[in-house]
Amino acid sequence: MSSDTTELKRLIEKCQELEAAVGIASVMERARESRLIPLGAIGDPVSPEEYFADEHDYLRRKTRNAYFAVEDIALRNQLIAIERQIDAEMEREWEAEINSANQEVAVAVSAARVQPWGKAASIAVISVALGYWIFDLVGAIAGAVGGFFLGQGAVSQSRAEKEAELERARGRLEQLLLDKAHRTLHPAKFNVTEECTGVRDGKFDNESAYANVLQARKDG
Repeated sequence: MSSDTTELKRLIEKCQELEAAVGIASVMERARESRLIPLGAIGDPVSPEEYFADEHDYLRRKTRNAYFAVEDIALRNQLIAIERQIDAEMEREWEAEINSANQEVAVAVSAARVQPWGKAASIAVISVALGYWIFDLVGAIAGAVGGFFLGQGAVSQSRAEKEAELERARGRLEQLLLDKAHRTLHPAKFNVTEECTGVRDGKFDNESAYANVLQARKDG
């Protein structure tokens, strides 16, 4: 387990302990189980982006309602602060994963530029040597011809493997960047003012991931 994941686990456990201490553990457990009837469950056409946005809105609303119902403002502030720390840590881990994917692409690009001509040459030399050893000059010539084709086959196979690895690395990076773009449409559960004051921002209540997804699609 990485240190990053360990830190996130520590924050989540701390949050759950605090929720239990203020008596909202069962409420939050049910909230994190998602909707009883999720979006699209009755057959309506729903994109993955819409589904996850709606689930985010549901958990966000439940979390805000539960936290702001805590009467002790000091404990409420602690809950909000730890929730924002969890969001920040998750964002940091996602960014680290994107950086890792970028490095994988760079390594794959460099590897794709290097062809195994040394391996091909070794195959050719070995083929000539074996041909000469078994059949003298005629065998050496045949070995040279066979070695050439074997060497070319090795180069082609290596090129195909490196191109496949590059494609895989690029695909992973593209997916991570797409996921990041989708996450930017999901509003945080609490803003910094709420963290500092413990007072609910009614305007921030109206933020919606689902509405953001629909607007983004409309904007193209």
